[in-house]
Amino acid sequence: MAAKAQKLNPDGYVHARDVEEYQRLRDQASMWQHATEAVLDRVGLKAGMSCLDVGAGPGAVMRLMADRVGASGRVTGIEIDGKLGAQALADLRAQGGATFAMIEANVLELDTVPGAPFDLTFCRLFLMHMQEPVAALEKMFLWTRPGGTVVAQEFDFGAIAVEPTCPAMAEFNRLFEGVFRGHGRNLRAGRQLPAQFEAAGLGLPDGTLAEAKYLPLKEMAPMLIGVYQGLFGAAAELGIADATRAEGFKADMAEAAADGRYYCLTPILIAAWKRVA
Repeated sequence: MAAKAQKLNPDGYVHARDVEEYQRLRDQASMWQHATEAVLDRVGLKAGMSCLDVGAGPGAVMRLMADRVGASGRVTGIEIDGKLGAQALADLRAQGGATFAMIEANVLELDTVPGAPFDLTFCRLFLMHMQEPVAALEKMFLWTRPGGTVVAQEFDFGAIAVEPTCPAMAEFNRLFEGVFRGHGRNLRAGRQLPAQFEAAGLGLPDGTLAEAKYLPLKEMAPMLIGVYQGLFGAAAELGIADATRAEGFKADMAEAAADGRYYCLTPILIAAWKRVA
């Protein structure tokens, strides 16, 4: 598939908003499911509790929450992409297991959320896209009841690499880092969580949990190609995208994946949590 040159989304999301990107988000959620389950279990999410997922996307974390809070629990999501949120809500309700709600909104423009305060307020791979991550955490703090928990789980891209040296990965890094820096996104969101919690008035985290994966490139190549293609429009706005170069990247990455010698170290997914006094 040729790279797409659509403009940056009005809400500032640097990836495309299309069928391919929605599927990539679902695949990414599946890849990191166990890491998120470990955090939900560590903070003691259990039957009957109420949860808020900030930046809910396709609803994968809401599903994990529902599996723990059960039929007597409530799971609410906030998602700025109305189309994605509506599909997520329909899928969740069809599967059942809890009372679900979805709010289409920009988190920073919300003063109150129906159902607040919650036992758990959570975000995953959300703060790294925010120009004001501390402001988002302040909102999450306000929407969490005393005794409840605020959790954030974010990537740190400092570790991502392919071994042995792979020219296709150099091109991926060039475009990926160029877009994130050029559009003011955070490549180090995971490691910055303690400082951001403190700045938001939560105090330093009660705990943290980190996970990375080291996988054959053939397993990661589709995700890397999907990220590259999804960022092409944002890269074009910065003048760092070229359609011919993009097609070359896809061919080179597919060839490296088929080679069998290459392994990919993923970003580190870092979670931090704080119980509200």
